[in-house]
Amino acid sequence: MRYLTSIVTFLLLLTGCVPQGNAGPQGAPGKDGATGLTGKTGIKGMTGPMGPAGSSVPADQLKKVEAFLAQNNESSNEYIVAIESYTFGLAPRITGFCFLSSHGRIFKMENKNTQVLGESITLVGKISDHHDFISLSRIAYGEDIKQYFVAATKSGMVFTTDDLKTWKSQGNISLK
Repeated sequence: MRYLTSIVTFLLLLTGCVPQGNAGPQGAPGKDGATGLTGKTGIKGMTGPMGPAGSSVPADQLKKVEAFLAQNNESSNEYIVAIESYTFGLAPRITGFCFLSSHGRIFKMENKNTQVLGESITLVGKISDHHDFISLSRIAYGEDIKQYFVAATKSGMVFTTDDLKTWKSQGNISLK
């Protein structure tokens, strides 16, 4: 009996290993399967080294802003009162400078990329109808470049935005 079982097992193995002929032509590829689950977010990497210090806005760029103001001026006593840099997004990162006029108009000079300054200055909009703006400032938080801008008038009105286009009045600082 053992002898018979061994012969049958040997014959099964032998027939399983014998080639069965030539393979046919390759078929068309099947449809892609469903997308799998998204994995866990990895740990945050180390912050890179700080880049070299930047330089202030070149004088020729300020002259362009002044010329633009003179060309589109609502009144002869409007002038630039503040300049602030900005950064929007991560990839691609949009950087540039924004300029505030004494009449609350915001202009921007958007850089071509993070290495090349912009060449044109455009009007973004107007904060409000006050004609005594004196400051513009920016604060940014973290890697996602969440930032806020604040502008103030000489009379104490405070305005804020996170996109330079839609400004909200935050109230009046009592100076009395």
